[in-house]
Amino acid sequence: MPSERELIKGEEKLWKTIKGYQVATSNARILGVLDELGIDEKTGKIVEIVIQTSSDRNVNIKGAKRNGDLLTVPFSKVEKVGEFIIISS
Repeated sequence: MPSERELIKGEEKLWKTIKGYQVATSNARILGVLDELGIDEKTGKIVEIVIQTSSDRNVNIKGAKRNGDLLTVPFSKVEKVGEFIIISS
């Protein structure tokens, strides 16, 4: 039986490893840190990411919703998950 490590390939990441990742725009503007994922209960697919931001930070991302210090961004905006989570602005 393959180990858990062998099953994780490519860009797949475990939640415990990406919670708290910094989130930035494709033009290197830091938005904050990953706080939560929004998941469609029927399909199990990620539909949005929730970013913890500074309340004084002015953020303009098309399709994003702000609620206090939290910024909810559609998952379709995520371009890459690596050392940072990169979203298109």
